[in-house]
Amino acid sequence: MHRSNRLISLAAVLAAAALAGCAGPQPPLPARNPWLTDSVYPISHDNPAATHAVTHAGPTRGGQLKPADVKTVPAVFTSNPTVKKVDGQTIVIAAGLDGVRKILATGERFDLVGLLPYPGLEALVDKGRPAALQAVLAEADAARRAHDDAAILALSRRMAEVGFARANIPNGAYNMIDKDGFHYAAFGGLRLLKSTDDNQPLQPLRVVKAKNIADDLPPELARSVTVLVGLGMTYDGHIAAVAKGALFLLDRDLVLKGVLPFPGETVENSLSIDEQGIYVVTSKRMLKVVWTGSRLSIDEADGGWQSAYNTMPPEQAAAAGSLTLSGGSGTTPALMGFGDDADKLVIIADGDPKGTQVVAFWRDKIPPGFVQKPGTASRRIADQIRTDISNITIEPSPAIYGRGVVVLGSAFPQPVPNDIWGNAIAAGVTRPAPTGVQKFEWNPRTRSFEKAWVNREIDNTDVMVPVISIRSGLIYLANKQDGNYQYVGLDWNTGAIKARWSFPDDGRQWNAWGGITALLEDGDLMIGGLFAIKRVNVGDWR
Repeated sequence: MHRSNRLISLAAVLAAAALAGCAGPQPPLPARNPWLTDSVYPISHDNPAATHAVTHAGPTRGGQLKPADVKTVPAVFTSNPTVKKVDGQTIVIAAGLDGVRKILATGERFDLVGLLPYPGLEALVDKGRPAALQAVLAEADAARRAHDDAAILALSRRMAEVGFARANIPNGAYNMIDKDGFHYAAFGGLRLLKSTDDNQPLQPLRVVKAKNIADDLPPELARSVTVLVGLGMTYDGHIAAVAKGALFLLDRDLVLKGVLPFPGETVENSLSIDEQGIYVVTSKRMLKVVWTGSRLSIDEADGGWQSAYNTMPPEQAAAAGSLTLSGGSGTTPALMGFGDDADKLVIIADGDPKGTQVVAFWRDKIPPGFVQKPGTASRRIADQIRTDISNITIEPSPAIYGRGVVVLGSAFPQPVPNDIWGNAIAAGVTRPAPTGVQKFEWNPRTRSFEKAWVNREIDNTDVMVPVISIRSGLIYLANKQDGNYQYVGLDWNTGAIKARWSFPDDGRQWNAWGGITALLEDGDLMIGGLFAIKRVNVGDWR
C-alpha cells in the first residue's frame, strides 16, 4: 500500500472513531444482508437495521444551488427511491404513488427510462400526468408567494384530483431490490408488486408477479387488515411485510408462508431486521418476531418477545397534528449495537402523554440482574428519556451510529386537522413549523441515555428521515429558511450547522415531504417528496 493510501485509511478510521464519540476503532455496523442488492441504498431506511448511517463521504461545503444542480423526474409523490448497480451503471428504482419509475443515474445523469403503473391502478397515472401536476405546482407556488394560508389549504382538493389522497400515500412508500435485481413494492392495500428490468440498464421494468395477500387470508382477517405499511428482507431471504394489524412472511416468489395478526392494534410505520428477528412496533406493543421455519412467533421460548410502552389517546395525538393517528409510536424501529457490542438495543419514540420519549428495548436476552426502571412499562425496556423537542410522538425514524441516536421534532404547533397536504405545505410558511433536532448517547456503564445536544433551528415540516455520513462526520437534514427549502449538514458531535445548500428558487417542488434521505456514492443527495424526485448535485462539494 502506498504511504498516501495508508494515511487516508488512518484518517478515515480516526474520523469514524471521533464521529462515534469513542477513542477506539469504528463501531460495528449492521451486517450486510446477502439477499439484498449490494448498493448504497438497496432498501428503504438504508439497511435492514434502519440506522440511516452510510460509510461513504457526503458534501461538506455549502452553497447556493443553481437550476442545473438539481435534476428532477416528475411524480405526484415518492417517498424513497432505491438503487442498484448493473455493469457499472447506476439504476434508481423509485416506487411512488402511481407506479414504479426506473431512472438511469450513471455519472451525473438522472433520466427517466420508464414508468410501470401498478396493476389495476392505471388511472392514477392518468390523474398525475406531468401537465396536471405542473398546473397544481404553479398554484401552490402562487399561494406560497402570496403568503395565503386559505389558498394553500384549498389546494388539498386539487392535489386529491392528481392522486394525492391518504389512501394512496402508502403506495410504494417502502420498497427494496433483492440480490438478483428484482424490485418489490407494496401498493393498493395488501398487494405486492415484484418487477424486473432483467438487469438491462436501458430496458423498462416489467411485472413479474402481483400478489394480493388478502386472497390467502380468512375473510374476517382480510376485512380488518387492509393496508401494507412496511417491507423488509430477512437474513434467510424471506420478505417481511407489515400491515395495519398483522405481519406477513412471504418467499421471494410472493408465496405466503406465515401470518401473525395483531387484533385491535395498528402499525404506522415499517420494520427493522437483524440476523435473529423482525422488529415491529404496534400502537400498543414493541415486538420481536422470529420465524421458526413453520410459524411467526413472539414466544420467548422461540427467541421472540413483546413489551408494552407508553402511549397517548388517539384524540390527543390528532389534536396535536400528529401524523401518527393511533397515539402509539410513529417511528420505524431502529437498531443499535452490532457484532461484539455488549448492548444490543431496538429504539423507538413513544407516545407518552407527558411528552415523547426515546425508548430502548433489549433486543436479545435481558442482562442478568437488570432491574426494571421506574416509569417503564416492562423490564424489557433498557431505558427511556424524554425529548426536549416534541410533545407528541416523533414521525421521522431515529438515525443511529455507534452509541448515538438523533431524533427530529414533528409536533405541528398550529396543525391543520386531518389534512396531510395542509400540514406539509403551510407549516413553515403561513403556520409555525415543527422544529428541533436532538441527540442522545447510550452509556453502557450506567445502561442509560444521556443528552448530548439540541439544535432548535431546523424546520422539520417535511418529516424527512436524515442520513449520517460516517466519513464526513455530518448528518444531512431537510430544512426551510424563511419558508424556502434547503438541506443542511449538522456536525454529528455538536449539532452545529456546518453547511447549507439552498434550492434554486422559492418553488414547492423542492420539498422532501415524507421521504428518507439517500446519499449516493458520489456524495449527491437523492430525495423524494411531492411533485418530483430530486437528485441534488452536491457531491463535488465534499
